[in-house]
Amino acid sequence: MFVLQVKEMFLQKGILRPYFQLLKMGIPRTRAQKILNGTQKTIDLADLYKFCTYLNCTPKELLAIELPKDSTSLDNTPLKEWVKQTEMNLIKELIEMTPNELQRMKEFVKELRKEDNI
Repeated sequence: MFVLQVKEMFLQKGILRPYFQLLKMGIPRTRAQKILNGTQKTIDLADLYKFCTYLNCTPKELLAIELPKDSTSLDNTPLKEWVKQTEMNLIKELIEMTPNELQRMKEFVKELRKEDNI
């Protein structure tokens, strides 16, 4: 089944209060809640367009497939690229880091930049 990843995309874009942004975009309260808690089962194409234009992304970035446990694999179909991957939300990870971890991350990024300039 397709799942909507609007909440994840908002967080990736650094928007920490997606509920209020959805309301500003004209999404009704109950639909905004369902979208963010993952219980919204349908998506209006006009809303999908709003999300894509606001978040500067494509529908493919907002939609993923969650395979049921009893489902067959999609390996031999074009939909295999749409299967939801467990990925790290970098902004969330940075917010949760300790000052010491942030300092080490800063040093790591400096090293990466040095390597790119060689």
